[in-house]
Amino acid sequence: MNSEAKVGLFFIIAIVIICFLIIKTGQFDFFGGKKTYQISAVLTTASGLDTHTDVRMAGVKIGTVKDIKLKDGKALVILDIYKDVELPAGSIVKVTSKGILGDKYIEIIPGQGGGKVAENSTLPTEKTVTVDDIMTVVYNVATDLKKITESLSNTIGTKKGEQQIAEIIENIQKITEDLREITSRNKDNFTESIDNIKAFTGDLRQEIPKLSKKLDSLLTNLDSVVKENKGDFRETIVNAKESTKKLSKTLDYVESIAKKIDDGKGTIGMLVNDDTTGKNLNDTLISFKNAMDSAADYLNAFKNTGVYLGFKSEYMFDISDSKSYFTVDIVPNTKRYYQIQIVDSPYGKVSENSFQHIITNADGTIRDEYTETIISNRDALKFSATIGQQFGDFLVKVGMIESKGGFGLSYLPKGFDGKLSFTIDAWDFSRENDLSPHVKVFARYRFYKDFFFTAGADDVFESDYSQYFVGVGIRFRDDYFKTLLSNVSIR
Repeated sequence: MNSEAKVGLFFIIAIVIICFLIIKTGQFDFFGGKKTYQISAVLTTASGLDTHTDVRMAGVKIGTVKDIKLKDGKALVILDIYKDVELPAGSIVKVTSKGILGDKYIEIIPGQGGGKVAENSTLPTEKTVTVDDIMTVVYNVATDLKKITESLSNTIGTKKGEQQIAEIIENIQKITEDLREITSRNKDNFTESIDNIKAFTGDLRQEIPKLSKKLDSLLTNLDSVVKENKGDFRETIVNAKESTKKLSKTLDYVESIAKKIDDGKGTIGMLVNDDTTGKNLNDTLISFKNAMDSAADYLNAFKNTGVYLGFKSEYMFDISDSKSYFTVDIVPNTKRYYQIQIVDSPYGKVSENSFQHIITNADGTIRDEYTETIISNRDALKFSATIGQQFGDFLVKVGMIESKGGFGLSYLPKGFDGKLSFTIDAWDFSRENDLSPHVKVFARYRFYKDFFFTAGADDVFESDYSQYFVGVGIRFRDDYFKTLLSNVSIR
């Protein structure tokens, strides 16, 4: 059997195996997946959600998102809930995320009523605060601050404002002078009041000698009280004098501050007298607003981006060796992706060398002559970087494939939810020794969560180097690697 027949037979066997797996698994997960029942919820927006998104309750995964449809301008989300999970009646659906930049998922808040949620029920939803809401609040605050600074600049930074501030300072100076004059004038009044009280008590003692003994006794007691508290009165007057002195010093300090403000000294003085200060404050707030807008754009760029890590190994039957791939996929949306791949290939750089052999007799004559051709290859670490775009059921990619320019085309049949794909890749169109371009044909089927099976043929146009292979791999979403990428500074 020639090599072309072997490749065709193996490809037919691989397709039969894949079809058997499809019929065997049906709509259920492979290797004993859990049975589910369906419920639904109507959301204002399903941004950040896609099929297979986790459904959790109290942080524990209880199902996945089966499908997302548009209904009356809103998102109808259909959920697959594990059969062994009973949702309490009155449960509410809420969309939340793992941190600011983490993946979104469905959180079900259990109800407090009796009974349980019936199959195919529609649960009420709860609105959540998103990053866009926070950015809107920050933008409104920055706008209000800008309006305040503009108002201050228009009020204080004009000639009329400067004149009003000068009038206020002048009025303060007049008030301090009036207070100082009042306190100095009242010093004499306090002294005269004490002298009058003393004179009045002396006259009262001399002019009423004929009062009754009780009244005389009362006057005597009153006189003694006055004598005993004379020292307290004197101390009170001293305290009043000290208080007036302190008030005078305070007014002097206020006058000094007002003079510094009028001279443009200190922060307040610069704000009142220098127009550039208000302008600088306004420019600072504008810069702050621009920075917040840039931060919002940066967060929106990574909010719905998925980063997937993958590894697969393919066993090649003809050379009894394996070929390994490490892959990083960056998926900004459901229609486009960017892929970086490192390939460890045992069937690396191929070289073909010819040697001329001449066998001679003892006398120097030629007995035999022939040419020997040796084909060799060596291990190689290769690099792939491609950009992919989906058009309907077909996915087209271009870029570097195993360190050479190339392209690829994949077909994703409907009804398999992206689990099954058929791919043909072509690269290295100017190979050494006039070899045909490197063409690889294979099928891939995701049989259980993040694990997949692959089979096909490599270098199909060169019978001397063609290989048929089978392999397994894993591809999963990684939030930590996504956070690292979002923090990379690109300048």
